[in-house]
Amino acid sequence: MSKVVLPDAFYTALQELDGIVADANNRKIRLLFDVLALPMSAADFAKILEWDLILITVADRQMAVQFNTLVAYVPNLKFVVDDAHDLFTVLQGKKGKRVWKER
Repeated sequence: MSKVVLPDAFYTALQELDGIVADANNRKIRLLFDVLALPMSAADFAKILEWDLILITVADRQMAVQFNTLVAYVPNLKFVVDDAHDLFTVLQGKKGKRVWKER
């Protein structure tokens, strides 16, 4: 059986790229909050970035579908319809683990 040994520099480069991607995703979230006129302090924004899933409430299902196309750009963001909250309320969500089901 063959074994491939990758140099440590490869893993270091991957970690650097992960940091760049994380920073870009944070900037995307900040940009979206600015566009939706969701003002928040730097401390509150830092707390939100620690969440597994960021939920933003919208008015109806059509709006949720429209905004959820952004999930391709920001993986930990989701728009949900929730009548109990105002439009564009930011809530903490939990990412469920995907389970492979036998078919």
